[in-house]
Amino acid sequence: MRLILIPGFGEDETIFDKIHDKLPGEKLVLSFWQLLPNVSVKSLNTGLFAMELIERFQINKTDLIIGHSAGGWVALHIKNVVGCGIVQIASWTDESKVIAPVRNWQIIYLLAKTGLLLNSFMMQRTVKKYYQGKPSKEIFLAIFNKLANGNRENVLNQLRLVFKPSPGKLSVKSDLVIHARGDKIIRFPDGPVHEVAGDHFSLYTYPEQVYPPIVDFIKHYTKE
Repeated sequence: MRLILIPGFGEDETIFDKIHDKLPGEKLVLSFWQLLPNVSVKSLNTGLFAMELIERFQINKTDLIIGHSAGGWVALHIKNVVGCGIVQIASWTDESKVIAPVRNWQIIYLLAKTGLLLNSFMMQRTVKKYYQGKPSKEIFLAIFNKLANGNRENVLNQLRLVFKPSPGKLSVKSDLVIHARGDKIIRFPDGPVHEVAGDHFSLYTYPEQVYPPIVDFIKHYTKE
């Protein structure tokens, strides 16, 4: 069995730093920054990206994917095709759970393209409202700065994975959902969930609560 780790929007492999060594076996990290092009791809959506990953990395039902945030959303689309096991951390199966300033994808795209979505004012406002004095402040700032200073077209492609609707219907569910009620980016799931402390970045700030259920799930998964 191969463990595939998929970071979320704006993140890289460091989001898994606090749980990486606690997880057994071979691990492959698939980062949006590295795999999405630095030119805008208007046709891109989550379903198409999932198919690209399946083909490029030969993902099959023997693999287990652990996805954080948008990485979990991509994992769900991969499972929908190959039937592998997935663990979603601070992620979603219902698009309405994503907290956004507006629901219109084109407006979000325009705000990001013009720099109105990712700037120092928005960063300071968000920190003050949600992360001031919280252990997740450091990791939030690191991710926000990476988005603000990274390739703009890559960021727009990442946003497509979060907000652009994919054709077709998802007929699968996550095998394990880990979520914190304090998450200010993705609303708490409606279905079965392993609740942890913290917020959207619990796997980084409260790893001791996040990795045990994953390790336990892996033990049962490998016996099946």
